[in-house]
Amino acid sequence: MVIPKKTRDVLGIKAGDKLIFDYRDGVVALLARPTDFVEFMRGLGCEVWKGVDVAKYLKGERET
Repeated sequence: MVIPKKTRDVLGIKAGDKLIFDYRDGVVALLARPTDFVEFMRGLGCEVWKGVDVAKYLKGERET
């Protein structure tokens, strides 16, 4: 697949880089493939824990 230079410059990718194609609701998103997936995924889902006392939650889980 050929991606125009102007688009590669905006995305911060260069010829030969590996990419991820994501399709949602009729839209294709093109993302640069991260070199470190652990760092890339850091914080994913953090909104689930907002307002939750994690220590209290874990204690309750361990007691059951």
